[in-house]
Amino acid sequence: MEQLAIGIDLGGTNLKGVIINESGESRHLTRIRTNAEKGGDHVLESILTMIDSLIQKEGSKKNIIGVGIGTPGFVDQDGTVTGGAENLPGWKGTQLYAPVEEKFGLKAVAANDVTVTAYAEWKYGAGQGVSNMVCFALGTGIGGGIVIDNKLYKGTHGMAGELGHIVVETNGFPCKCGQSGCVEQYASGKGIVNVARRVAKEMVSDNTPFVEYVNSNPEDLGAKSLYKNFVEIDNPDPVGWKMHETVCDMLARAIGFALNTLAPDKVVLGGGVMKSGKIMLEGISKFVPRYCWPAILERCEIVTAALGEDAGVLGSGAMVFGEKNCA
Repeated sequence: MEQLAIGIDLGGTNLKGVIINESGESRHLTRIRTNAEKGGDHVLESILTMIDSLIQKEGSKKNIIGVGIGTPGFVDQDGTVTGGAENLPGWKGTQLYAPVEEKFGLKAVAANDVTVTAYAEWKYGAGQGVSNMVCFALGTGIGGGIVIDNKLYKGTHGMAGELGHIVVETNGFPCKCGQSGCVEQYASGKGIVNVARRVAKEMVSDNTPFVEYVNSNPEDLGAKSLYKNFVEIDNPDPVGWKMHETVCDMLARAIGFALNTLAPDKVVLGGGVMKSGKIMLEGISKFVPRYCWPAILERCEIVTAALGEDAGVLGSGAMVFGEKNCA
């Protein structure tokens, strides 16, 4: 009998759900608005409604062995959200496991949303076949996930994998976490804008199109447009290229820290920032050797993620099958 799991991926904007088997084959992918502004109770009720809808679409829950939930923030061993989900008002303190078991008689497991994305890449995507993997998710911010000895590493109270808060510059850009110089402030979507503003200010005398554009639009900048117009072109703007190399250098410092600490088989880079693809990977690979012991780097491959935007919901479901493979 085929065993199935329900995967739930909770985001600040959208809530997604799916039914998968252990091979990662999925069906009934469903997406609705999170409506986070309505509060934690509303979000929890939406999750329960999503689970019920997926069971109805499947026609029965007899083959469904559990529910996996990926959520912003941290989740303790008892299934309580302990914090770190500022984009979901009222979500801290929400108990996830008991309502699922009470309503559906199904066991639930939950973890940080980027952690489950990393697990999906390890099980079904770019990290398949390795025992040790580190994943950086480069989006609006930077998150991460770690697999050690074929086990998803959650850490104390589910707080492992905060790779975006590796400090890469002493007394650097201030971060919302309270530190200064976190890699998130340099290599996320928002971080790239930080770097663009700084290099444009420092090199204002060069007066290139990039410098003129950034300094004339200081509050209306986006990483995607900066790369598209000034970096990903046949003749890159020299100051735009300096922005790019600064971003890659800072991210390489964080990757080097992870490599020297964990010595993984692979580093997987995903998220919207990596849509720049080859140019980002080449830039990062140029700088990583400066920050990593060569013997470790020789045994590690740095690759881009393979699963795209559905990695989170697949990883959530995969956790149900692989709960024994979580530490």
